[in-house]
Amino acid sequence: MEPHVAYERDENETMDVDRADPPEIFYTIGCDDSERTRRKRAVESLRRATQRIECETDERRRTDERNARALFEQNARRLVLERSEAAHRRPVVRCSSSTVGDTVATCIWDGTCRLRDRNNLQGKTTFAAHEVRCADVRIHPSYCAGVDGPCAATGSSDGTAKRWDNRGGNLATYKGHADRVARIAFHPYGDHLATTSFDRTRRLWDVETAAELLLQEGLSRAVYALAFQCDVSWSVSGRLDAVGWVWDLRTGRHIHTLTGHIKPILAVDVAEDGYTVATAGEDHTCRLWDLRQRRCIYTLPAHSSLISAACFETKQGETLLTASFDGTSRLWSTSTYTRLNTLETHNGEVATGAVAAEAALVVSAGFDKSLKRWCADREGEWPNALRCPVLAWVARRGNRTQRF
Repeated sequence: MEPHVAYERDENETMDVDRADPPEIFYTIGCDDSERTRRKRAVESLRRATQRIECETDERRRTDERNARALFEQNARRLVLERSEAAHRRPVVRCSSSTVGDTVATCIWDGTCRLRDRNNLQGKTTFAAHEVRCADVRIHPSYCAGVDGPCAATGSSDGTAKRWDNRGGNLATYKGHADRVARIAFHPYGDHLATTSFDRTRRLWDVETAAELLLQEGLSRAVYALAFQCDVSWSVSGRLDAVGWVWDLRTGRHIHTLTGHIKPILAVDVAEDGYTVATAGEDHTCRLWDLRQRRCIYTLPAHSSLISAACFETKQGETLLTASFDGTSRLWSTSTYTRLNTLETHNGEVATGAVAAEAALVVSAGFDKSLKRWCADREGEWPNALRCPVLAWVARRGNRTQRF
């Protein structure tokens, strides 16, 4: 893509000292695929937004959601440690949980990626994704365990992102960044992959062809965190200058700025309601934003150290999970802004976490090289996996779980 000038004066045009030249507007012309993608997203976003609003206005559905909110909060309060596994030989950097099926993907500093069964945390496939440090891993939105095909994507300090099948085969490599990749994210439909980088750009790629559809440059600091909205109409990114930007995917324009953090933003996520955004970072806080009102609605004094991850429960977004370098993961109610539970059995910084639908399952990983699975204790019955006396004692401590 080459920069173009919107206005150029003809060489034979006579100079008129009384008439000021119109300002020169510089812009970059995107490829034809980018235009087609934006038109397609505009149609899809209208359809999905209409369905979501119809559901929100249905009184019976609102009653069901209130009941579900109470269930989610109850599940979050009852989370106990069910299983702990030594995940890798090096610290675990990121993990991702599938929305369909029971698969968890983890990546570590030496470039290795591993696919695991979410029920018992046992490894299924291990492959060397990159020769240097892995920065992020994401499971494809439509991936289902046991079905051959595209499974996950990884981003690395080598400046590339790669797509993999469930056997560890490389399907595509996305090259273009001039510095290390910070985070990656699949579009909700799974046909596009977004990447952010320390080269101060964010890019959008076609998953199948590996073609670059969007290059957003000219930013003042490195772009770190990234998330898509459920209606596929916009995305949000967090930068190391403590500013979050909201981008319209249908026009490619910046439509809102999230200001308030005083240190770099390291994590962002968008709730399933389509308008609530969570941002968290080095200032130890997590901010909740309502994009309908275009303002921050609450600031959670969440941790005593930097927050490395923040993600909503994937069904309704009524529960928020934060992970921190203070060694804990915490669950919060997004309606009452109260802390529901604190999970604190990691012996070091917690680097990442994922919360499943209904807040009944949480997976966390950290620099102690372990991967932990937390499940909701229903009706006082402890999970069968708690046969280890130490784990059983830890779990029975409930909300005051102790380190071991």
